[in-house]
Amino acid sequence: MPRCARAACLLALLGAAWGCAREERVISQNSFLTGLPGAQQGLPVSRAGLVGHVDPALAVNEQNLVQEEKETGRTLLLAKSGRHLMIHIYTTVDEGNRELFIDQVMSASAKAAYFRAGRDPGEVFDELREYQHDLQKLFKLMPAGERTPGMFMVPAGGGIQRVELNGIARRGQRWTGFEMVMERGNWRLWRMLHNDSPI
Repeated sequence: MPRCARAACLLALLGAAWGCAREERVISQNSFLTGLPGAQQGLPVSRAGLVGHVDPALAVNEQNLVQEEKETGRTLLLAKSGRHLMIHIYTTVDEGNRELFIDQVMSASAKAAYFRAGRDPGEVFDELREYQHDLQKLFKLMPAGERTPGMFMVPAGGGIQRVELNGIARRGQRWTGFEMVMERGNWRLWRMLHNDSPI
């Protein structure tokens, strides 16, 4: 068979194979923004693999993060995510509610560490209150807490989770993030992370 005829046959076979390619249509997807409050995407969210799973952070409406204990009238702050904890940090500091911050925002283990060192756990609140503008700057850079694109919740040991800015976002910040620990089903503040090199 001449070379030209072989080439023509090969092209015909390739054309036929190309025409037989299977067509696929994407009908839903999960992007890296799926589940982020206010995030929108063109395709419906895929629920495959999510059947029966309820994300605790989404199970609590942000309007219901502050509750009152019926028997005692005591205020209870629910924090099922880092964002919920950030809301409580910001609100208690903004309202000057030092007592509620120490009681409900700080973790029991952090308070115990302060007491062991002979210090007042309220010092954390006082610093946040004094530098409230810096707290606002930090929280603007991580509006959804650990669900902010580019942010991650990283284990720091002992059940403590770290949520921290990376790279250039750290520049000029008094704090670069915070560490939190789960206590009785809610995230509580372990400590604020000071910027070692704020410039």
